[in-house]
Amino acid sequence: MATNRFLLDFVESIVNPGFVMVMYVWYKAAEQPLRLEAYYCPNGIATMFGGLIGYAVGNITTGLPQWMYVILIFGACSCVAGVVPLIFLPDMPSTAKFLNARERSIAVERVAGNRQGVKNSHFKVHQMWQTLYDPKTWILFVMAVGAQVPNSALTSFASLIVKGFGFDTLGTQYLQIPGGAVQFLSLIGGGYICSKFPNVRCITMIIANLIRILGAALLVGLPDSMKWGRLVALWLCYFQGLGFSGYSVKLTAVIVLYVYMWTVNKKRDREATIEGESTEVIERAAIDRGMHDVTELDNKGFRYAL
Repeated sequence: MATNRFLLDFVESIVNPGFVMVMYVWYKAAEQPLRLEAYYCPNGIATMFGGLIGYAVGNITTGLPQWMYVILIFGACSCVAGVVPLIFLPDMPSTAKFLNARERSIAVERVAGNRQGVKNSHFKVHQMWQTLYDPKTWILFVMAVGAQVPNSALTSFASLIVKGFGFDTLGTQYLQIPGGAVQFLSLIGGGYICSKFPNVRCITMIIANLIRILGAALLVGLPDSMKWGRLVALWLCYFQGLGFSGYSVKLTAVIVLYVYMWTVNKKRDREATIEGESTEVIERAAIDRGMHDVTELDNKGFRYAL
């Protein structure tokens, strides 16, 4: 069981990075947050109804052990869902069969403005080393750890937490529905805000994490007699503004990431002013470097979306 669980998580670990790569290949930077959250927010739907489905399946008393039915049903759905993009999702806009030659060219030009290029299948050793000494790599690593440690506890033990408030077994399942709704709506709302207004991504994540910290504090601080208050506090812990979830460690990492990227942007703006280059020249050069697979560390015309 432990080996199977390890292999499951190992294979699953490429899903989120892969989807982020799909996003930047097909969509402009301003379009990505809402679409990313449209992919991520079904986690809230799973929280809302997954427990109830599991509860129903758990009442099957014949044939295989109950836990096997859960694995087989949800696993089969995941396999079918995985086959669909494998067949129908193009590798990149330039190979999309549902676009004609002119539309493919337009699709590539749209994302060229991201200054990140489209796709390159050649492995470059120096870019691997850049990844290792890039501060963002380790900041994002801390963010991911800070997100997944409390996240795992919340998703794995939410039923036990609710049951500890004094609710029955069925209640532990349907009382997670509001928490899933909070997760769903906060993700969609955060994605919309970040797509509508420029440079508010880190601020949105900071606010979301402050709300989660408030929920965690109330969950710990409220007396046992206030079970409904503690339940609402648990629902606040599902609040997510953009992509990650997490608590204090994640909040600190987001602030550090924001300061780092803001500092880099300002430094490059000053350098461009000193060199006297126009905005149009900088942008054209940045787009050209991006299309030639130059990373944001070397592409001085690149600016981080904050």
